[in-house]
Amino acid sequence: MKNKFSYLNHFFILKKVLIRVLAFFAFVFSILFYFHDLVFIFFSQPLQSSLENTHGEVIATQLLSTFVVPLKLSMLSTFYLIFPYVIGEIWFFIKPGLYENEKKFIKKILMISMLLVFVAFGFCFYLVFPQVILFFINFAPEGLSLKIDINFYLELLINLIFAFTVAFQIPIIVLFLTHLKIMSITKLKKMRPYIYVFTFILGAVLTPPDVLSQILLALPMIFLFEFGLFISNFFKKI
Repeated sequence: MKNKFSYLNHFFILKKVLIRVLAFFAFVFSILFYFHDLVFIFFSQPLQSSLENTHGEVIATQLLSTFVVPLKLSMLSTFYLIFPYVIGEIWFFIKPGLYENEKKFIKKILMISMLLVFVAFGFCFYLVFPQVILFFINFAPEGLSLKIDINFYLELLINLIFAFTVAFQIPIIVLFLTHLKIMSITKLKKMRPYIYVFTFILGAVLTPPDVLSQILLALPMIFLFEFGLFISNFFKKI
């Protein structure tokens, strides 16, 4: 049964939630920014490992980079570290306004979404990103001295992580479409060929202009679409 709240009550509760989230974000961010050297070492590891046999080096072409790069990396790290807390705050905010059956469904959705965010990060950072870096480095002509600007590296890293984080939410989209009866599981199955083609187009749009990263994003998206159909069918039976 739903609890009755006025719009004013919802506003004040939402305000408190936002203040708590921002305060927690600021707290975690300040710690990570203080230890920005460790954060930089962690995120630069794929590049440093790839450059070991090439005598290349990472450089900063702008003085501002010495501040901006640690700032961006600390913010990125903070987002992932506090994400479970944010999901918890969202859940406790929307929970009073839901029926019991809605609570069960939304709770499962939030848990799966949170899990997929971390799986996306791990898959991208530990499996895809090192291969993309090697792909570009191997194209360098012999004798060319590689000096990679940390800003371009960071931009590539953030873009790929963002692309995979968004793409890995496909099962959630499929679940919502089927649960709200916007589209049936049968209709989605019939649309497979078009969806498969669309994943490769989306992979080309969201990733750098190379075939490898496009394929490494498109194939997981196809798998995640099929996984979304599977869990939609599973939730339908229970």
